[in-house]
Amino acid sequence: MDKAAFDNHDGEVANFLPGDLDSGHVGTPRNYDRMNDAFIALKLAAGTDLVAVALEAGVITAQQGEQIKAVWASHLQG
Repeated sequence: MDKAAFDNHDGEVANFLPGDLDSGHVGTPRNYDRMNDAFIALKLAAGTDLVAVALEAGVITAQQGEQIKAVWASHLQG
């Protein structure tokens, strides 16, 4: 891999074995990842709103609401 050369830096060559590299993406987030994060945030907000409406209507207790939000967040991460 070559590092970029700048005015005060000539660049370097670094040798890596394939096993030394971590798979994944480094740097600016990909559009897919950004959209996925936006959808998860939207789903979390919808779950929070649903719990708030149920609490206001007296259908569930505050403890149940917290449990529902925790389970929903866990579901979205898995």
